[in-house]
Amino acid sequence: MEKHKLSASALNTFLKSPKSYYWRYIAKLEPLQNSVATYDHDKICGILWAEFVDRFYKGVPEAENLKVTLAKWFDQTDGWVPEKARDRLTKALESWGASYYQMFNPEDGARAADKSEMLVENDRFLGYLDGLSDDGIVHEVKSTSRSPQLAGQLWKVQNSIQVKLYTVLTKAKGTMIEFAFKDAPYALFRGPVEFISEAKRNSWEQELNGLADYIYSLGEDPHNYPCHPDGCCLVTKGITSMCSYELLCTDGITDLTKHGYKKKERRK
Repeated sequence: MEKHKLSASALNTFLKSPKSYYWRYIAKLEPLQNSVATYDHDKICGILWAEFVDRFYKGVPEAENLKVTLAKWFDQTDGWVPEKARDRLTKALESWGASYYQMFNPEDGARAADKSEMLVENDRFLGYLDGLSDDGIVHEVKSTSRSPQLAGQLWKVQNSIQVKLYTVLTKAKGTMIEFAFKDAPYALFRGPVEFISEAKRNSWEQELNGLADYIYSLGEDPHNYPCHPDGCCLVTKGITSMCSYELLCTDGITDLTKHGYKKKERRK
């Protein structure tokens, strides 16, 4: 089996549900249509917000930046996102955009313009980093709902698979996490720099390599990747959100199910 490079998304998917990992990263399939049930609208909002911040640090004026962001948002959510959910995130993007130009400066050193939205990789991992400062500080932006305890929410991201991976790939000296809250009031929060020692970075690298070795050892046999519904299906009092690969896990690839999926494209 060729050792395909692993992203933070791939590692997180495997830890949540190995079978979902198999369908997405080994079989290379993804749902043909976006769905609110799998929070694709939230994912789109997060991607567009990261692109907004990227343009900010590349000197794009406020009006132009927000216009581009909203045009992409309306285009990518048209026809499948309910009006209430779409309106909530539209207001969030508008508020974040206006606040960002008031609160921050493209020359503040949080990230270098030539180190924004950059591909970072080695022989087994890859990722698209939001930003890196000239002095080696990873700058990650997250659109998220508020947590009752901000300190715990910040710690979770600082120690996430994604941030660990980016820190290892860039040999970063620290991380700076930024939140854009999706629930009103739509505030922004930029956390302090969390410095990372070489010893901690090395321990993170060992963790990631150990996980990668295990994933690679499973090969291409789908039976080596168990379905784990607790990791990929959200069932609460108010909602049941099925995994986007539920049909494939139930029936496998048949003439009926294969029409609901397309070949996964690598991010450009």
